[in-house]
Amino acid sequence: MVYKRLLGVALFLAVANVLFGTAVCMARTEPLYEYVKVEEYSPDNFPLALIPGSAFPIETIIKYEKRLNADITIEMGEGEKKVRRQLQRGGLFGVEYRARYRDKRGEPFEALLYSIDYTETDRGIKTNLVSSSWINGYKYIRNNTEKDALIICWWTHSRQIEMFTGRETLVLGPSMELLDQMPVEGDRYKQATRRYEQQRLRKKVGLDNNEKLKDVARMFCSPEPKALEIMQKYNPTGRPLYVVIGVEEFPDLEGINRLAGGDLKIQKNYVQSITTTIEKDMVLLTQWLKTKGRESFYVQIFEEYDTLWYVDDRDEPSMQDAFLLRLLPLSTGHGQEIGYFKPVFQSPEAHVWVYRFMPEGIPVRRIGREGARHGGDFGTR
Repeated sequence: MVYKRLLGVALFLAVANVLFGTAVCMARTEPLYEYVKVEEYSPDNFPLALIPGSAFPIETIIKYEKRLNADITIEMGEGEKKVRRQLQRGGLFGVEYRARYRDKRGEPFEALLYSIDYTETDRGIKTNLVSSSWINGYKYIRNNTEKDALIICWWTHSRQIEMFTGRETLVLGPSMELLDQMPVEGDRYKQATRRYEQQRLRKKVGLDNNEKLKDVARMFCSPEPKALEIMQKYNPTGRPLYVVIGVEEFPDLEGINRLAGGDLKIQKNYVQSITTTIEKDMVLLTQWLKTKGRESFYVQIFEEYDTLWYVDDRDEPSMQDAFLLRLLPLSTGHGQEIGYFKPVFQSPEAHVWVYRFMPEGIPVRRIGREGARHGGDFGTR
């Protein structure tokens, strides 16, 4: 009799586990969002940009929509300035346009060309890697660098540089460790979403070696002498060496610093347009930043608001010496205070930079800029 009761309890628990445990498992394994393929274009008919010639032919351009699998609330800002944004299941979370090509080994990859992120605003924050600035940068690299040149950049630019220029980049994709640290809205979705991104990006761009990507992050977060040590580790034969950076690194700085185990503190503030002209806004914003003790900053100008990026270095001024911060168009950047990397290409609005390693060294530059700025995705005022 007791045996029958125990057997009945065991069967009940087994059925409950199947019915309810599966539901829990499904809830835990469903990513926060998924990318859905919605359209394809030929390279000649891409509506958002004129695609330049490429070292590896582009087969097609694919549009993906990033759709939410759950209702979420996103909190932005702190204290009294905290804003909550409600997004619904099935809603549009982002858009990507990717170019499919085959590398020199014939393997298919998809380089990101253009994206829109709707996390923070209904209008979306746009990233354009085929803007006139980037197209001119790709042309410069293809026409003015040695064929055996080694390009150092963050992984988000690697496949584009490979596809458009044919040059080798030190890293080609993210690493498992970087994606394991990826921020995800809502704790219950973190594990499944990170797993989903690992699988997705493995197919789109390929995953790179953890230690190598971490070394690139350390390189960017270290002063120039330490950055040079790391570079030599990956360039024992003395190939021509270039570093390519763009303003897209600003939102990536937190992830780069986290992977490097660094102590850089990069802050971002949104400010409503103050005046009717960029010049007047710059004067007022520069004055305000100086009263707050911010020496290293960058102002991104949009039609309706400005984005301020600044280094929170009041307690640690040496933070400004991080290699990447010396290369980016911050007020203390633009290649200032470095002795071995010469800027050889700069887009007109300082959006894209190419630096060449000069083994013999170069005179240290001090520009003394009041501040750096560039027109944003929504146009200038």
